[in-house]
Amino acid sequence: MAAIIALGFFLRAYHFSDWLHFELDQSRDAKVIDLAIKEGPGQLPLLGPKAAGSFLRLGPAFYYFKYLSALIFGDTPSGMAMIIMIFGILAVPAFYILIRRYFNKWTSIALLLIFSTSLFLIMYSRFSWNPNALPLFTILTFYSLLRAVDKEEKRKGAWLLFGSFCLAVTTQLHFLAYVSFPVITATFLIIKRPKIKWAYWAGAIGIILLMNFPVILNEIKTGGDNFKEFKAVVTGKSDGDKKKSLFEKIARNYEEHSANYFLILSSQNSEFPKITQKPSLDIKCDEKCHKGLPLGVAGLIIITAGLLFLLRSIIFEKDHRKKDFLIISGLWFLVSFGLFIPLAFDISPRFWLLVGALPFIFLGFTFELLKKITPKKFSLVLITIIILGLASSNLYQTYKRFNELGNASSQAVKVSADRILRENQRVTLEQQYLIIDYIESLYKKNNYPVYLNSDPHYRRSFLYHLDRLNIPRDDFRNATISGKVYKNGNYFLVYPTNSDLDKEINKYLGVYTEGEEKQFGTLMVIQLIPKAEAINAIQQEFELGDNVIKKLGVPKRYTWEEIFNSAEEEENGE
Repeated sequence: MAAIIALGFFLRAYHFSDWLHFELDQSRDAKVIDLAIKEGPGQLPLLGPKAAGSFLRLGPAFYYFKYLSALIFGDTPSGMAMIIMIFGILAVPAFYILIRRYFNKWTSIALLLIFSTSLFLIMYSRFSWNPNALPLFTILTFYSLLRAVDKEEKRKGAWLLFGSFCLAVTTQLHFLAYVSFPVITATFLIIKRPKIKWAYWAGAIGIILLMNFPVILNEIKTGGDNFKEFKAVVTGKSDGDKKKSLFEKIARNYEEHSANYFLILSSQNSEFPKITQKPSLDIKCDEKCHKGLPLGVAGLIIITAGLLFLLRSIIFEKDHRKKDFLIISGLWFLVSFGLFIPLAFDISPRFWLLVGALPFIFLGFTFELLKKITPKKFSLVLITIIILGLASSNLYQTYKRFNELGNASSQAVKVSADRILRENQRVTLEQQYLIIDYIESLYKKNNYPVYLNSDPHYRRSFLYHLDRLNIPRDDFRNATISGKVYKNGNYFLVYPTNSDLDKEINKYLGVYTEGEEKQFGTLMVIQLIPKAEAINAIQQEFELGDNVIKKLGVPKRYTWEEIFNSAEEEENGE
């Protein structure tokens, strides 16, 4: 078991800094932490990142973890992300401890091997993003609940307190966790009704309120702006895709669960026929579908067999510990499945972090079902083949991904459809640094401001790196919109090498001429030079600073310093 945990550590830590995934959301969050490191913790916000596609903000736990990480490991992109890697590593032994509540030692070790080598979980442990800590804290939340309701547990109260802390963190990491995990927790506790002293119940509620105190404080100061955004998001999510029938959504949701459970277990893409109900029932399966359909069927078997075993065992299981495990697993699946129905045709890969441990648990249930319905020797051989097959698939896909990341800065690596991070290109932090070093070398020749445009995924990251070097810079698009063409300026485009570069360059050739092109593996840097007749200004003046940009129309997010200053002003009667 120690070797498997060590393997999980290696796969999550190998070339962590060099191959770090650092894009628009990561650079946005890094600016928040940079300011807090530079000017003190008072600059930390009371709210966390925005929920995608809205102005709703989560709790601030993610930012506080990143701040702690930056203090310990350094105020760099990799230093801030180190805490996420640690959480990903800790999730491996935590998962083993959780599943030992139900499965025997050898089944648990087998599931741990697949969990440890899952490329899906590996990749989400290798960069900083608020949902990425979900696997650890969901596991810890449910493990704590199982200990808190255990009849033979002597420290039920302590586990309830720890569970409330983990729950509070979990609900601040993703909007769907915020909605679903309190429901799962409350339902489980109502079903079990553990006998725990009232002081611990009060303490658990106190911990949750304390962990959410920054959010409450911000709501008081803004008159409930974030709650208004929450209502808007809930209304929008519940509307879903009105063009699809409930049958289509449920069918698609079951397909998505099957395909993504199998992806998490094997790192392999699977496919299903497209089913439509309107104007009449129609099933289509193209060439891509035919190739991936066998794997889709495998995923369908795992989730269906796991469900059948779960339903049967909840009824007939006599061991109270195992039954509790079955109940909480059933609630976990039921609530998450229901939550995903209105989103079935637009489920992002990160949503599956909400149920990161469930595919492995369902695989374990499938193994238990095989043991019951097939001869002992046959089931043992078949289970061994499945375990080795899934682990080998994971390790091969991980090797392939690592090889692409290692070559990203020197070769124009071509990649196939990516259902884990939905990446079209492999771009690493090491590669970004090489590009910024090159731009800096040209900047030092004339000390002219830098104007840069890039693929939307990386534009903000490159601008962030320039800010860290105190190089005056602006988004190239701003200069284009303003109509200003500065004589004293360094102009750059940074786009994927395999993209339509001519199309991107042609947008500027009326005003600029093409200068040097320099390839950095999967990215190409093109320097542009303003035409003499197009120049209408000499040089733009900049005020360097690390202040986080506040957009108009976005609900106010206070910092602790603003709260303390406001309190002092009120105390002084100002």
